[in-house]
Amino acid sequence: MKDGLKSGNFRVGDLNVDGTSTGILPFKINEKSNTWYVDKHKTSGISGNGSTLEESFLTLTEAVAAAGEYDVIIMGRGYYTEAATIEITSAQRGLKIIGPTTGGVPTSNGLSSATSGDDILYINADDVEIAGITFWCLTNGKNGITVGEDYDGYNNWIHDCCFLTGNADNTLGEYGIKANNTDDCVGLLIENNYFYFMSTAGIISHATRCTIRNNLIWSNATGIDTTAHTAGSRSGLAVYDNKLIGRQTGSTIGIKLGTAPTEGHLFISDNIVTNFNTNITGDKLAYSAVNNQTAADAETYKQVDMTP
Repeated sequence: MKDGLKSGNFRVGDLNVDGTSTGILPFKINEKSNTWYVDKHKTSGISGNGSTLEESFLTLTEAVAAAGEYDVIIMGRGYYTEAATIEITSAQRGLKIIGPTTGGVPTSNGLSSATSGDDILYINADDVEIAGITFWCLTNGKNGITVGEDYDGYNNWIHDCCFLTGNADNTLGEYGIKANNTDDCVGLLIENNYFYFMSTAGIISHATRCTIRNNLIWSNATGIDTTAHTAGSRSGLAVYDNKLIGRQTGSTIGIKLGTAPTEGHLFISDNIVTNFNTNITGDKLAYSAVNNQTAADAETYKQVDMTP
């Protein structure tokens, strides 16, 4: 133990660990934190109190309702269609939800909006971590995760998740991740996620000091939309090491830029953007958009865009 914390490892794909797993996603929890379990396929078929594997909740909604600050929720395999949007509130700072999706690879596991008919998850808290969950965004005009839906959250982390709509001709979810344009989400980190054909954009950012890195985005609309970062608005944005692949039908844009905020820094670099109608659009000089590899279509060799 160090500084009142204890650490452990958990392999996202394994719910029934015996303590010997080396794990791939390390986490730290407060000494007083609780661990909650969710398993829709438990043998009894009856929801428990969530305190052990045998007493698992049947839904993530139940687990989030029970969880407090710096608690950990571990989801078992399964396709969960929750009855309403799941909200992480300001009283649940530091909550971690670890799902069964390993390494951001799409699976049939995860959460679906088919029942709720709304956004799947709201993050209205600080220091929240979401990992290893596939979000099936199957409702028109609704999102996988909305960060800052009605709260100025700080330092949230979304990684190793998938955001899917079905296929290229069945685009339903509006955004995979929406960093809201009403309330701020300072220090948001979005990394190592997989996005497949959201109807409007994989990611839209309106967050101060937001980092978007190492995501894979397939899109028939916009890959990453940063136009909310406009003059006098959210400052500090870094978008780098992402790979974006377009469909070349309709008005597809890889990375959509706006105009520079009056304060702070913007940085769009080292992304690979290919096969969109327009790979990068907007004020590249204002966004320090340099050293991105772009290609007009799948047959054209990638060119490094060295200058704005």
